[in-house]
Amino acid sequence: MSITSNMPSIDLGTAVCASAQQVFCNVADEAVLLSMEDGVYYGLNDVAASIWELIQKPLTVLQIRDELLARYCEIGEEECERAVMGFLTEMISLKLVDLA
Repeated sequence: MSITSNMPSIDLGTAVCASAQQVFCNVADEAVLLSMEDGVYYGLNDVAASIWELIQKPLTVLQIRDELLARYCEIGEEECERAVMGFLTEMISLKLVDLA
């Protein structure tokens, strides 16, 4: 028996945008997201905060990856792509990122 996930799959051509159901701010040296849906706070590291800032307008996963590669020269393309896909998949599952 096959179990189907309700989770949409994303690829490099998928456009995403930050959900309106959240609040983002920098607190001291940390970026923090508050989900307005469930009241949970999420701390973001530098790369995640950079992604979050980028997706305030709709962008494709490819555009996000390429922008991060330009900002963080020390990261490889495959590693960057995995990190972006992992972060976005998690944020979509938390309803903090919408498919655009």
